Amino acid sequence: MGIRLDRRFEQKRNEMIQDFLSHWFLFGGLPMSDTYKRTMWGTDTDLSMTRAAYHLTMRKGLNETRANNQLIMCGHEWMLRQWFLKPIKRQDIELLMEWYRESSEVPAFPWGMFQNLLESTEGDDITLPVDIWGFPGGQTFLGGVPALSLENGPGGLISYLEPQMCRYFGPCIRATKGRLMYEVAYNGHAEFGYRSSESESAAVAKMLAIFVGNGGKQVFTSCDLAQFMFPKMFKDVGTLGHEFMSATQTFSKGLDEAELEAMMLFASRNERAALLADLIDAETVGIRNVEKVLRAFPEKRGIGGRVDSGDIVSQCALYDNAIRRIDSKGRWVIYEDSVNPDKVREVERGFVRQTRRAPEKIFPGAGGYYDDKVHRDTVSAAFKRSQTGEHPNIKFSNSPGKESIPGTVRVYDQDDTLVVADITEEIDGIPLYVKLVDQGRIVNTEDMDFFAQADRGNRTWRRYKRVELSPLITEWKEKFLAMRQEAQEKARREG
Repeated sequence: MGIRLDRRFEQKRNEMIQDFLSHWFLFGGLPMSDTYKRTMWGTDTDLSMTRAAYHLTMRKGLNETRANNQLIMCGHEWMLRQWFLKPIKRQDIELLMEWYRESSEVPAFPWGMFQNLLESTEGDDITLPVDIWGFPGGQTFLGGVPALSLENGPGGLISYLEPQMCRYFGPCIRATKGRLMYEVAYNGHAEFGYRSSESESAAVAKMLAIFVGNGGKQVFTSCDLAQFMFPKMFKDVGTLGHEFMSATQTFSKGLDEAELEAMMLFASRNERAALLADLIDAETVGIRNVEKVLRAFPEKRGIGGRVDSGDIVSQCALYDNAIRRIDSKGRWVIYEDSVNPDKVREVERGFVRQTRRAPEKIFPGAGGYYDDKVHRDTVSAAFKRSQTGEHPNIKFSNSPGKESIPGTVRVYDQDDTLVVADITEEIDGIPLYVKLVDQGRIVNTEDMDFFAQADRGNRTWRRYKRVELSPLITEWKEKFLAMRQEAQEKARREG
């Protein structure tokens, strides 16, 4: 029976993973994008058909303590499947062409480019002729360094992918946050932000990114979905919450009695419990009730305390001291309340100051941290055209630091330096880009191997300190800068 059950679990798990991946291929992969993509590339068929290269760049790293402009690459499994899970159906493209011609408020559409795509392909399955190179999962890189290069296809078609590709900011930010937590929470940490995710797919994707950043160490979580799908990566953790304790309240007994009744009932039926003690007040009623429960069940060493409001630093010391008076080996005290790496450092410093010992049994639970400031502007994600045909392209800006990098880029490791070069150059360094998509087909050799990605994060985190441009890209940028200055001076003379 056990073997059959295991097989059933594994079968269901695989079905759920495939369902998770397919959810990102929204609306059958219809070639929809921002309206201005249609207006631009419907203007000229020849220009839309010209081969081009674009790159995705996070122009800055996280503005967090000890992040040091670093980011971790993550998300290929679901981000690429937005377009490349399977071919797009011919009839879906034809349906869109009809819609924009007859019904759309903005009737522009790159008719010629898509008609050429349809005519050059036999059958109903249309595979997009695009190659994608980029950092493998888990690779650390620096803000301002291109993370992906989309190339070897019609420029108008590659341009269509921008909205979806820009969303790499999400998994990259979360993987990096996972690493920052990993560095400070040496006992591990728990992720309690399941209910803040906008969807089930987003919740699982968030957990996968955290795991990559967490160095391959199992992540505790209340997200049962992620734990069932990936049991080697996530460990479920639950606790006693306010609602259970509130259920014992009546006007016929004191609030302290009701709280103790709920704690005792829970402890009597469970081997593990983090007794949440701030229903009334964690520093008076709560601490006394926790002590009573521990004395009533001394053999249940999986029962400890939990604090998540007020002066967390002092409460961690208070509860640890109280627990050690009952059990000299100590019990886990979980703390929450807007936990981030800075909060972990604050708690640990305060704990040592107040107790004169290391925080061996103090365990952080992070929830909102992994959703805080997870948006494009945090890393200034930019998708820019870098080459058209044989000609490198650049985009300037009136804001310093927003100039794009010309050419079809590759990135190399030279000790502590990331070198950004053009594909035509020979660079003395370790090539970091791998091919992820070959003419519309995913070829990522590490697809779904999150342990390999976490290991790469371990090897590359804090490795890189500087960014250098190759000789050819430097030459091109200098030419473009001179041309820009010439154009500015000309405009001033004529103005």
